[in-house]
Amino acid sequence: MKPKILLFDVGGCEGCPMTVLRSLPSIKDRVELYAKQLGNFDPEDKYDIVLVTGSICINDEHMVNILKRIRENTEILVAFGSCAAVGGVTRFCRGGQEPRPEHRVFQPISSVVEVDYAIPGCPPAPQILNTIINNLTGRAGPFLRIFAAVAKSKKLSGFDLLDDVVLSGLCIGCGACVLSCPTGALQMIEKKPDLIVEKCIRCGTCYVRCPRASQVLLKKYPVQLKVLVKEV
Repeated sequence: MKPKILLFDVGGCEGCPMTVLRSLPSIKDRVELYAKQLGNFDPEDKYDIVLVTGSICINDEHMVNILKRIRENTEILVAFGSCAAVGGVTRFCRGGQEPRPEHRVFQPISSVVEVDYAIPGCPPAPQILNTIINNLTGRAGPFLRIFAAVAKSKKLSGFDLLDDVVLSGLCIGCGACVLSCPTGALQMIEKKPDLIVEKCIRCGTCYVRCPRASQVLLKKYPVQLKVLVKEV
């Protein structure tokens, strides 16, 4: 049987949901995709994999309760995109906006539910969904460990990259962080990355792409991979 996959957005710019929908032609023959955008979403149904996009407003009890109910009804929950994975730029909102001024505190979804995998990116590349599904529905490859480790982290950003890698002397000057930054917030100065603070959106992409930072993350958070076939 095809695995049932739910795309559930808790609020954001719609970039991550669009990434999933753009991937639909390449995955539709192997999965059953459900989403509010497709008109077939039922919060009480059971799903094999749920892709959650957007950061959760912990003041919104209604949305928090829906997310908790979905977690109870799914086998594997994936935080898809930086807002869901590590909070992203929405984490720094202070409320007062229209039309919902009661929305004041935004957090990664791991603040309210257990997350099995977190995939940062603003948004993630559409191609990654195909690979993720292949590994979650078959034998998990070792690359999933980094996403399981990100799920244990409450924040990742260019600031953390500087603290954990550059200032600690681990940086090898490869420039992977600079190439991966979606806003150009990193620049190479004397063969080491430096952060342009005003441009950093706290998406965590640079941290995951950095070979040294990913090693730090994996050592900090030993994980057990969870797949639909078996745990490894």
